[in-house]
Amino acid sequence: MGQYQAKSLRHVTLSDKYALDKTRAYMTGIEALVRLPMLQHQRDLKRGLNTAGFVSGYRGSPLGGVDQAMWQASAYLQKHNIHFQPGVNEELAATAVWGSQQTQLFDGARYDGVFGMWYGKGPGVDRSMDVFKHANAFGTAAHGGVLAIAGDDHACKSSTLPHQSEHMFIGASIPVLAPSNVQEVLDLGIFGWELSRFSGCWVALKAITENMDSAISADINPDRVSIVIPDNIPMPSDGVHARWPDKPLEQERRLNKYKIYAAREFARVNNLNRVVLDSPTPRLGIITSGKAYLDVMQALEDMGINEQTAADIGLRVFKVGMPWPLEPVATHAFAEGLNEILVVEEKRSIIEDQLTSQLYNSPVGSRPRVIGEFDEHGNDLLPNLGELTPAMVALAIASRIRAFFSSPTLDQRISWIEKKEQSLAQHTDIIERIPHFCSGCPHNTSTKVPDGSHALGGIGCHYMATWMPDRPTDTFTQMGGEGATWIGQSPFTTTAHVFQNLGDGTYFHSGILAIRAAIAAKVNITYKILYNDAVAMTGGQPLDGQLSVDDLMHQLRGEGVRRIALVSDAPNYFAGVFDAIPGFTLHDRSELDAVQRELRTYEGTSVIVYQQTCAAEKRRRRKKGILEDPKKRVFINDAVCEGCGDCSVQSNCLSVIPKDTVLGRKRQIEQSSCNKDFSCLEGFCPSFVSVIGGELRSAAPHKPASESATSLFDPLPEPVLPSLDKPWNTVVAGVGGTGVLTIASLVAMAAHIEGKGCATMNQTGLAQKFGAVTSHVRVAKDQESILAVRIPAGEADLLIGCDLVVSATYECLGKAANGRTHAIINDAEQATAAFILDPDAAFPAKSMHQKIAVEVGSEQLAFVNATDIARQLLGDTIGANLFLLGYAWQKGWVAVGREALERAIEVNGVAIDFNKRAFLLGRQFVHQPELILDQLASHEIRAPMTLAELIDDRVKRLTDYHSAAFADRYVERVEALRKQDPQPETDSSITRAYAEQLYRLMAIKDEYEVARLHSSPEFKAQLAAQFSGDISLRFHLAPPLLSQKDPITGHLRKREFGPWLMPLFSVLAKLKRLRGTPLDVFARSTERKLEQEDLLNYLNMMDTAIRKLSNDNYALIASLAGAAKLLRGYGHVRADNREKFNQERKRLLEQINDDLPFVEGTVTKAA
Repeated sequence: MGQYQAKSLRHVTLSDKYALDKTRAYMTGIEALVRLPMLQHQRDLKRGLNTAGFVSGYRGSPLGGVDQAMWQASAYLQKHNIHFQPGVNEELAATAVWGSQQTQLFDGARYDGVFGMWYGKGPGVDRSMDVFKHANAFGTAAHGGVLAIAGDDHACKSSTLPHQSEHMFIGASIPVLAPSNVQEVLDLGIFGWELSRFSGCWVALKAITENMDSAISADINPDRVSIVIPDNIPMPSDGVHARWPDKPLEQERRLNKYKIYAAREFARVNNLNRVVLDSPTPRLGIITSGKAYLDVMQALEDMGINEQTAADIGLRVFKVGMPWPLEPVATHAFAEGLNEILVVEEKRSIIEDQLTSQLYNSPVGSRPRVIGEFDEHGNDLLPNLGELTPAMVALAIASRIRAFFSSPTLDQRISWIEKKEQSLAQHTDIIERIPHFCSGCPHNTSTKVPDGSHALGGIGCHYMATWMPDRPTDTFTQMGGEGATWIGQSPFTTTAHVFQNLGDGTYFHSGILAIRAAIAAKVNITYKILYNDAVAMTGGQPLDGQLSVDDLMHQLRGEGVRRIALVSDAPNYFAGVFDAIPGFTLHDRSELDAVQRELRTYEGTSVIVYQQTCAAEKRRRRKKGILEDPKKRVFINDAVCEGCGDCSVQSNCLSVIPKDTVLGRKRQIEQSSCNKDFSCLEGFCPSFVSVIGGELRSAAPHKPASESATSLFDPLPEPVLPSLDKPWNTVVAGVGGTGVLTIASLVAMAAHIEGKGCATMNQTGLAQKFGAVTSHVRVAKDQESILAVRIPAGEADLLIGCDLVVSATYECLGKAANGRTHAIINDAEQATAAFILDPDAAFPAKSMHQKIAVEVGSEQLAFVNATDIARQLLGDTIGANLFLLGYAWQKGWVAVGREALERAIEVNGVAIDFNKRAFLLGRQFVHQPELILDQLASHEIRAPMTLAELIDDRVKRLTDYHSAAFADRYVERVEALRKQDPQPETDSSITRAYAEQLYRLMAIKDEYEVARLHSSPEFKAQLAAQFSGDISLRFHLAPPLLSQKDPITGHLRKREFGPWLMPLFSVLAKLKRLRGTPLDVFARSTERKLEQEDLLNYLNMMDTAIRKLSNDNYALIASLAGAAKLLRGYGHVRADNREKFNQERKRLLEQINDDLPFVEGTVTKAA
């Protein structure tokens, strides 16, 4: 560690990766794919070749951002004659790339050749195999060449299956290159095009998270790679390149007799497969490739095996750049003299099978034993499941070398790994953060199905509906097969109909064929096509062609669909537009349930087009000013809220979040993430208020944001920053879609600016949808010092936990080590998807705190509610991320300088001033936390109330609710029970539960109370604290005399009422003394009568139960007293919850005493 001192900084811009020619540039693997054709063109120009490039493919994680990156770099691509045309689907994109290699076969060619690039996710490789086989047999152009970038998701983190594409390429006789990092994406990419030109083969380049969703400071010198062209290999007299006419058997002959062997020779002379560690007396060889190579090198480093140690103990490591076809000459040279070879590769074997085949004819006495997936006894060694880690590889290597080598470092590392696995395996009460639809996402509504029906899952965001229990959605298909499974089921089942979810992107890709098949099969199915105007899963790209709602309607009609319903959040926009289409109807999205109920009885194929723009895309467009931002926000009066959760059920939205109060868990709107869908207003609750006009306060009133509060703080001392004797490793953990990955990017960019080595690895794709996201950042004195991109087990120096739940996961804590890792954790209780359907979903914060403390150690660990600080002092919870980074930096836990970090914020170009303020606020919190905390509004919940304090609080509330005499009745009841309770003062006592629930049942939120709470000074103060400017309120209520009933459910429908209601509320609040008198007109309603029955039944139940009290049943009676918390909500929601309470009451009573009677009460007046 050394005192922080500023150093000279590079001048860096985000365009460096494309604009500069000979230097280093910070770039991701995706951006390397964009730079790669530019490098090829630069090299061709130096050779006097006038070439061009053609890029086409289809997005999908880990290649989800290729098209966006290409579009952003379009000006640079054009300068290098690179034409980017995204494909409608992978197969057609591959066909287009094949066409680029035929340019020279016809008159009119404007270039000496066109080099092509295809990209696609693993399933896209599968889909395109017919093209690949034909195109590879056909051959490439002499000055063209093709790279096929295959995106494989080994761990299935953003896919429907784990994927490995090598075997598919082998089936097409396409050579495969395996880059281990971003630099090798550039280097092997250049080799790949040259190999393709020389051999006439298409060449595959394997893309995975480690080399796509990662970033480094890369060398972009076009002359970095030197190519050697083989000159002593037999080639056909007419060459190996594309020609026409050409017979299929001639293509087969060239491919099998020449092209594959040409590829092997190219790999040999260019040293694509080479020994990287050697020994004069070798015993154990390790052969590995791609990302697994980095795992091997990291594992050796972790065990203390450096180059000299490897030489001493007889270890040889062979790095394979082209795993298929495996070049035999270098392989035999590697195997020479070895006793044993360990093959380290992820997934099903590629190298191992070729290696054993090539060594088969070696003399038995000198033939080394080959192990990999299994050891010599057939036991698992390096399983072909999921992903490998350096820890897994270390265990495998140690098991082989311990026969002839041992050292304290090796023993300590292996012992640590084993103990760490045991520690992490200890049962702890934690919860999971499962990916979920974005706030305001149209999928939240469109994927609902009516009672008695079920839907089939779709691809992309639709896939998430398959794990949401409130919308029965089962199974899925490959992309474009949606609904075709029903063709094979429907003749053999009594189920008459299914719904099928389908996105507009999938429809455009290939889904229209499945609809055509369903029509031809005459099956009863309703396709629900979500037209959300974006490819939402991979980043909001537009469709790869023209598809308007008008196009969609006429296409469907042309395919033979005779019943089409258009459902929209803005149906007026389409009024009268499609009336001429037979069988067409137009509906507001509130009518979706009724429409589905109708169409499930329709015979044949019907379609619902659900039109609503992607919420994330709306947010982007509003920020850019190209879409109007409604001057409307939703606010919840938590005093009126019952915490029933119906708003969450109706909206399925995670921007409706819990708010813990002294009266229990309520709801609030997270304004920072709200995308203004307003579906939450459908929750049957009068607590929701629309705020029209005004602005969200950027910071709470009288609470200065950090730049205006600087004078409050002492000058900040400069911290001592880490030295870089070895890479400094940071894990960032948080919730997908909340800006977590920005932290990693800023730290890495700052390191690049300072001329240091850096590497990041992010998990994108499905996890970005409210799921668990982790990012690894490694900073070193130079780029060469960083081996594996992924941080090895136990080697995190810093954990920045933007979310408590994600921070407590195996993925994060597996990287931590007690005594090494520092951690700053945001312990705000951020809701998970479980909260949507379970308003009482557990959030075991204490347990997660303890688990983190065990793995990290308490001395270097801090918890802070960064979300609350950012919300109150910065006006946006997104500021929590930079606040935590500022905290970590001021503690001396970040290995880059302050000026470089601030410069990185400027280079990023997003919310520069805001992010700098958040970073400064975090630094200030380290130095003078009390000044920050003093600026926060007092929290409603401090230490838990004593029983006396709780009773006093409820007495005051009941007095305000009705009268002092009414409150006295409450006290009498509580005190009477208290005398019979042997332990009333404990937190889990019967008396405490009784006092809490009796208050709730007495203070029912009738019309007088709702009016009082909406017109209260406290509510007005809450509004003033969150909104500035002139605002107008709208209330969303369902008064029985003024509201209509839903014809299907029979439930009252809410209506919107204007600000004129506020004076009426004030008047009604003053009439609260009428409650329970003959003049109380509201008491005559069925709902109010039932609420009075709830109270009397509860009193009778507890009077009877307490008489049976014993030590054995104390906890059961306490649970019985607290079970009344289920009696919450309004109208039909409370009625449903009443049934749940009765079931729970019955269950508890049966356990207390089988013959304990339950006495139904009669209605008495409350006042």
